[in-house]
Amino acid sequence: MYRPRGHRVVAGIGALLLLASTAHHGFEIGSVTGATGPLLALALDGGIAAAVVYAGYRIAAMGFSSDEERRIARWTVAGGLTAVGAIGATLLVRAFEGRRLVEPAFPLLVAAGAGALAGTVAGYYAVRSAAEAQRARDATRAVSFVNRLLRHDLRNDLSAIRGYADLMDGGAAPSADEPPGGLGSDSPPDSALDAPSSTSAVIARKADEGLDRIEATGAVADALLGRAPLRHVDLAETTRDVLAGVADRRGVTIDADIADTAPVRANEGLRSVVDNLVENAIEHGRPDVTVRVVVRVGDDNVSLTVADDGPGIPPEHRDSLLGEGAAEDDALGGLRIVSTLIDSYDGDLSIGESDDGGARITVTLPRAGSR
Repeated sequence: MYRPRGHRVVAGIGALLLLASTAHHGFEIGSVTGATGPLLALALDGGIAAAVVYAGYRIAAMGFSSDEERRIARWTVAGGLTAVGAIGATLLVRAFEGRRLVEPAFPLLVAAGAGALAGTVAGYYAVRSAAEAQRARDATRAVSFVNRLLRHDLRNDLSAIRGYADLMDGGAAPSADEPPGGLGSDSPPDSALDAPSSTSAVIARKADEGLDRIEATGAVADALLGRAPLRHVDLAETTRDVLAGVADRRGVTIDADIADTAPVRANEGLRSVVDNLVENAIEHGRPDVTVRVVVRVGDDNVSLTVADDGPGIPPEHRDSLLGEGAAEDDALGGLRIVSTLIDSYDGDLSIGESDDGGARITVTLPRAGSR
């Protein structure tokens, strides 16, 4: 069903009132002595109606969304009807009292125009106030999200750096069964014990990854606030980069099936999506975990599936893992990070069970260029 834009409704109301004023006072000029009075009346109610028309065109130029324009239009209609109802009620009372009504159309036209104009102005400020309040809420949400992102993602990188640094100092290797977020979250391979140069290379790589995450947080915040336009990002290339960083992880087997290219509309935050899904699969799989990563390209969408062979996620707990009220220190907090980012990319996230009984997380994003 066709729904006209709000600015057209506002301008249309003004145009109808201007037409009614012109017709009414034009008829008066031919029926009364002298044209001065009707012309002055037309200047008043016609001028107000013209102001409503102008307000409609101004609204069109301000970049409001369709919903915001419709809200302003509702305010315009409500203002006009309220003013006409008030003046009309006074005329009805006068008629009930038996008083003579002299040219009732003129005050009704003035009331309709003035009420519509006042409603338009009130609707404009109401929409602006609501938009500013939403921007404030979005900013608070973005700050909270970036804080959680840094705490969750950087903790893994810094823990790995610390573990490898301990090895270079002759310390013991971190335990592979340490809780997530501890030194065991990225424990070094056995070969690192006898290869200081390899250990230093891993430290350098992890430091670079941490710096990349810090650089990406600004783009992530902009995406959440709607400030940064999304661009074409190759999900396949991003996934391969992330998997290269865990290829030497002890006790981890990666089974990858990745398309050559998988273009989506996103930004630098897409790496955090892939990284968190892979890290969660590793942390919550078996001691010798196998993680299967699949990237598929369809006609309209691109999908990323990450599955593990761990204990899985019970169906009754899946929704709560993505909710805003979940505890920030939840070991699966990365899923909330992923869910938030996927929402900002106009995608979907689903949680299921893998063929091995573990968790299966599937992310679906619009294919770049398909819409």
